[in-house]
Amino acid sequence: MNLFEIVKYGVSCREAAERYGVEVNHYGMALCPFHNDRHPSLYVADDHYHCFACGEHGDVIDFVSKLFHLSLYDAAQKLAADFHLTPDKPPSAAALHAKRIQTEAQQLRENERLCFSVLSDYARVLRSWKVQYAPQSPAEAPDERFIEACHNLDQTEYYLDILCTGDSYERAEVIQQQMADGRRQAGQAATEVRENSQGGIGRWI
Repeated sequence: MNLFEIVKYGVSCREAAERYGVEVNHYGMALCPFHNDRHPSLYVADDHYHCFACGEHGDVIDFVSKLFHLSLYDAAQKLAADFHLTPDKPPSAAALHAKRIQTEAQQLRENERLCFSVLSDYARVLRSWKVQYAPQSPAEAPDERFIEACHNLDQTEYYLDILCTGDSYERAEVIQQQMADGRRQAGQAATEVRENSQGGIGRWI
């Protein structure tokens, strides 16, 4: 294995981000260090990162390269030194397999937390819209945000109930449905919910 492979297998993006001062919350979100981020828009998984605001993305080596303005090779060397990885002693096949299984399980948990976070934010906004934008008289045309709240609130709360109390198969179905085909742009939706109350988020439901 070469240096790049050893680093990618040996250090996750989240481990590197936290070591270098980026605070990642339990939903896998953080303030992006690559732009003036006011709300967490950087999603940090084990094998990659992506900022839904500025578009920066890549693997752990890309992250360190961008963070410290290093070449990819120098970033890999820095990671190897800081995490005590030795190119002359690559991880065993068993260790690599265990790492892969751990990464896959961690990714599932991160996806579940992320979906719950975004759906919770969206449900809060819908409840607010349903009250704030309710028609004041029968003759008044309903606001599009009120219509969206009436249309999506029950379904959103149903998904949240499944994520809270459903079995593993039911939760996986909800996560797959929300993440499929790019419909659940989770970090972007979470940012939009926090920063903008002008509608349109329902396209992810």
